[in-house]
Parts: sequence; structure tokens; C-alpha cells
Amino acid sequence: MPTFTALTTLAGQDAAEALAAALEGLTPAPAGVGVFEIEDGSGLWEVGGYFLDAPDDIALTLLALAFGAQPFALSELPETDWVAKVRRELTPVEAGRFFVYGSHDADRVPKGRIALLIEATVAFGTGHHGTTLGCLRALDRLADAGFAAQNVADIGCGTAVLAMAAARVWPNPVIASDIDGVAVAVARANAQVNGLADRIDCVEAAGFDHPRLAGAAPFDLVFANILKGPLIELAPAMAAHIARGGLAILSGLLVVQAEAVLAAYAAAGFTLRQREDIGEWCTLVFERG
Repeated sequence: MPTFTALTTLAGQDAAEALAAALEGLTPAPAGVGVFEIEDGSGLWEVGGYFLDAPDDIALTLLALAFGAQPFALSELPETDWVAKVRRELTPVEAGRFFVYGSHDADRVPKGRIALLIEATVAFGTGHHGTTLGCLRALDRLADAGFAAQNVADIGCGTAVLAMAAARVWPNPVIASDIDGVAVAVARANAQVNGLADRIDCVEAAGFDHPRLAGAAPFDLVFANILKGPLIELAPAMAAHIARGGLAILSGLLVVQAEAVLAAYAAAGFTLRQREDIGEWCTLVFERG
């Protein structure tokens, strides 16, 4: 059965959320509605509806006019075997000592590498994206340089690939947190599949707002592979939860957004130690002074 998408852009979060609410009231109703900020500094937001039946063109046109949005772009998506598609396109990822793979590539795991089994799921972090890859490379370089973390947190963990990578490099427990309960469940499942259930404590939390995170601080290494806005908001909390001399590996931001994050962390008492740009994505490693 084909599905249909209707996408538009407009300025401002409030207007975008109001348009999304109005979109939900259409007949036929969308199966889902999404609102996303376009991370390019333009101030634009994308609103999208996903329909099982063809949406009403006239109603969409009127909605766009009423909210000052661009005309909706309509697309019909053919029925797709997504499992087969994922297996074709998600090849293993190599990042230094790490080898991240799906179960369909189990026979390709090389000897002498740290293998992490991550299936493509609703949680972010299969290693293919430039942000996750950048964090894995940063971790690999730190391990090569002799850095030994005793107390690690993965904030906004998604699949927990970074938490698991750290747990494989060093023998100490890792706390992995995410604001999304589904991601936390995925993280726990991944830890179990990779034999790390007893080493990774998965909690649902916004930032560091959880008793187990507060109790385990100060950390000597924190991952945060999220987005520019939350990274900037977290800068003071990072300073409060990372030990002096401890490190933060940050990503989820575009190269054009790096300066704003650099400024926020410098103001919070951090010094840039490493930076890597992979395509349009940037990974930063900070040391707390």
C-alpha cells in the first residue's frame, strides 16, 4: 500500500506547531505529523504529514495560505520492503578499533576489532551518520593516546552505541540516558545483545536530570551527540557534572553551528582539545578547566 507525504516550511516554532495541530484535523487524517527545525540558521521549520490515503489538495492549500507557509509538496511513496532496503544500504562502519554492524553482516566481523551489533531501529545511532562516526573516532583517538576513563556518561544515547563503545574500551560501568523512553528501551536491548547489560545503566532523563546521573558525577568523560540548541543549553550542566580535566565529546551539530557551541563551552570553562569535521557535520572534544 503506498503512503503519501505532505511537506512545507514556514518561519517560527509557534506557527509551525499551530499548523501541525491544524494538519491533524484534516480528513482523511494523517497517520502522523512531524515538526522539525531546519538546522541551517534560517529560522525555518518543516511541517510534515504522513497519510495512508491521498490527502485533500485543496485543504492543504488553504492551510498553507492561512499559516503563511510555503505550498505543501505532495509525494506518493511506493510500498517498500524496508528491512531489505536497510540490509542493502547499511554496510558495516569502521572507526579505528570499532566495527559497527547489523546482524546481516555478522560474517564480516574482522578479528582483533571491537565489534558492536546495532540494528537499524527508531533510535538514533547506527554509526553511519557523520556525528556518531565522529564521536567513535574521537573515542578511538583518546584510547590511543592513553586516556583511561573511570566514570562515563552518554547523554542522549539513542541506540547506546557510544556507551557500549566506551564500555568495551574500559572496564567500568557507563550511564546512558535519553529523553525518549523508546530510545532507552532500545539502548537496554542493545546492551543485552552485546553482552553489556551489567555494565550499562540506561535511564530516561533530560540532560543530567536523573538521581543516578547526579549521584555518579563528576564524570571524566561525557558524550552528547544531540543538537546544537540542547548542547548550548547543557554547557553549564556539563561544567557542573564533569571533573576538572575531564572531557566532553560533543556532536549532532553542523559545521556552520560549531562556533556557537565553541563560544558556549568556552564561557562554561572548557578548552577545545580536538575537532573533526566529517562532511557537513562537526565533532568537538572539550576539556574542563
